[in-house]
Amino acid sequence: MSENPSSRPPNLRWNFIALLVDYASFMLGLAFLNLNSVLPAFVQRFSDSAPLMGLVSTVWQGCWLLPQLPVAHLINDKPLKKPFMLTVSFTGRVILLALPVALWAGLGRYSTATLVLFFVCLGCFAAGDGTGSLAWFDIVAKTIPSRLRGRLFGWAQVVSGLGGIGIGALLGLILSHPKLPFPSNYALVFTLANIVIIPSTVALIALREPPGIVRDLAGETPPRGQWLKTLTSDKTFQLFVLSRILFGMGSLAVPFYVRHATSVLELPATIVGAFVTAQTVGSVGVSAMVSLTSRHWRPHRVARLGSAVAVIAPAMALAIQVTRSPVLIQLYPLVFAVIGITHSATTLGFFNYLMEIAPERTRPAYAGLSNTILGLLMVVPTLGGWLLEVTSYSALFIITAALLVLGFFLTLKLEPTESAIADVPTSQPC
Repeated sequence: MSENPSSRPPNLRWNFIALLVDYASFMLGLAFLNLNSVLPAFVQRFSDSAPLMGLVSTVWQGCWLLPQLPVAHLINDKPLKKPFMLTVSFTGRVILLALPVALWAGLGRYSTATLVLFFVCLGCFAAGDGTGSLAWFDIVAKTIPSRLRGRLFGWAQVVSGLGGIGIGALLGLILSHPKLPFPSNYALVFTLANIVIIPSTVALIALREPPGIVRDLAGETPPRGQWLKTLTSDKTFQLFVLSRILFGMGSLAVPFYVRHATSVLELPATIVGAFVTAQTVGSVGVSAMVSLTSRHWRPHRVARLGSAVAVIAPAMALAIQVTRSPVLIQLYPLVFAVIGITHSATTLGFFNYLMEIAPERTRPAYAGLSNTILGLLMVVPTLGGWLLEVTSYSALFIITAALLVLGFFLTLKLEPTESAIADVPTSQPC
């Protein structure tokens, strides 16, 4: 990592390492809390309701996304965002601890109480992370030059991905171990998730945030009502949001791949560990490619790649459902490998693209409005559960694939940003 010394942000090396530890540690924790396999499988132990399983993604996305616009208004004109980030993130992480504590204490004997606590803890954790991410988004943009963000995210995802492969194997052992009957096995999983996230919290505390620009050239802070007008008139932003919404329609089917594999295709419950591993491998592959070839893989191109690959997951699940081929059934983990690729594309592509098109003084407002609009996606998994109950797996997979195809064609209209065109990477180390 190198750049012109005159344009080098203060504490670049320190913040790069701190953000690398934060991102990798947090993603490793989320590997234990996998929204696409572990958490739906946990809910399924208490209820076989498809809408209830879809509620896992709905609660996560809704609590992560919807509060962000009012929070953006709250913090946009503050030159330092770190104090707010630490407060909300730490609160959400502390609340998450209540879940494994309650399971170890025996709450798992009461299905309704357990599910209520589960969704409350998940929602609070998501809300803390989501609102804190607005400040985190601004801090990353202030401390890491645009030409180095792909490398930062790529390296962090490679590190967390390699660790996630081991976590996938560990999950398989924990969930099938005879000395860890349900719900003790999940209590251990949730405990490990909390432990693994601790380095992320320490790294966030260690960040050295420089003051940001919150006023225009005339020295005025933009009126809050003006933000919405500016954002809704920004054609690039509008195209980005619409592309991201269609990309997110993949969550129609995502919560139900585990159920399809175990209930319909009768794969063993221990396959969940293989799914997590496959998802991690897919994520690592894309992250490594982007981090090693960041000169060519700019955010708009990664978004296109992710959108194209995303179609494969429902298409493959559909092929398995229709043919019931034993060979294809054994290849079901590839569906989760595709999910891993698309998750990496979200950060390395869409997230980084938004960071580049957002003006510095209204960066949290851009992120907040974008994520609040994307909060509409919170109903998609529950809608997918309803669609599954009134139709079939085949119909669910076909509709999901069709929407993802539309999203891919829309990403073809995303243009490279000026910073992407101007970037001239060098070969010197950080």
